[in-house]
Amino acid sequence: MAERLFNHSCNPMINRKAKIITAFVVLFVYFYFKTYLFATMKPIFNLILLLVILLAGCTTEQKEVVISGHYSGQPRERIASTETVNGVVHRDFTDHAELCPEGNFSFTRTTERPAFVNFLFYGSPSLIVEPGGEYHVQLFFDPSEGFEMDGEFCDIQAFYNSFNHQDPRACIYEYPFDISNYQAVNKALLADLKIEMEKIDSAYYAGMLSQDICELIKTDRQLYYQVARTVVASSNYLRMMAGDRMVPDEVFEIWEDALSAVSTANPWFFSSLRAYDYLLYTYWHHIYTDPAFDYDEFVKIRAEKREARQVMAHTLDRVPEIFSGAPLEFFMAAYIADQYAIRQPHDELPVVIGDFATQYPDSDYVVFLDRIRDELEEREDSK
Repeated sequence: MAERLFNHSCNPMINRKAKIITAFVVLFVYFYFKTYLFATMKPIFNLILLLVILLAGCTTEQKEVVISGHYSGQPRERIASTETVNGVVHRDFTDHAELCPEGNFSFTRTTERPAFVNFLFYGSPSLIVEPGGEYHVQLFFDPSEGFEMDGEFCDIQAFYNSFNHQDPRACIYEYPFDISNYQAVNKALLADLKIEMEKIDSAYYAGMLSQDICELIKTDRQLYYQVARTVVASSNYLRMMAGDRMVPDEVFEIWEDALSAVSTANPWFFSSLRAYDYLLYTYWHHIYTDPAFDYDEFVKIRAEKREARQVMAHTLDRVPEIFSGAPLEFFMAAYIADQYAIRQPHDELPVVIGDFATQYPDSDYVVFLDRIRDELEEREDSK
């Protein structure tokens, strides 16, 4: 039996002792400045000074999230989890917490609003965290038993856990239809999405969810099902094209409808682990629907680029045609990190990482790409 995965307070607050200490520090600073520097100030200025100090203290503390816990199951030395970069998450933007011999670990994250932290086990729901929250989690994983969770969950986390968290690129095979029956699978996905949206709205109006957490979960679940729909459409497109068959308009209609369902302007879009997948299928839709696109020629070019170790650069060259601004920066960094995780060999990576760093020298994503470059250099040195 798997041990408890999540066991934390439903209303996370900053530690009581820390708040008391902070209050004393703030008051000490205030009276020090009031006595020695601002004795001649009018009362209104003293009040403004006190408010500024109090707000500064609160703002600093409430951004930090503390996550500690215990791991058991298949032996490992550390626990990986997603980082939050200015509200953005991606499965390959991660950090690791070392496990002590007893299996305990602890780490912090910084966020200004509700966010997801995922421990990267297959099928794992994300932990919903809030600024200032302290969470204790217990993780269990074993290849023979899989990844399970049980225990006493708070209402919000238990509610979120109840949804399907299998990779949306695989959940489409759970329905009692062959994927080639794209109409039936698409209909089933939309029906499940509708049920979940109604549940989320009901939980919000019942007072279980704050508005921010409601929007965070709704956006995440929208992206989950829309990614699944794009997988249905793209899989059928490729199957038909490879078989020299005409692709019905309905396949593209499913794809286009899914890609119009969620906007990158949604303030919670990049808080979902599914944001990258959604943009990736947006990219491929753009490529395949280009009026000048020739499937056979494209397959030939990709084979040549793969032979020349230039397939990543070939992909990235087209990205600015589709995205700009923050989505462009995120997608390029996420694509590079994703390719490192899934592709062999890695000859291209130092080049594309260098190109990204040149284009975005101040990007918050550079640190993750630098780690990849360091790992590649260590591999070369160990040969």
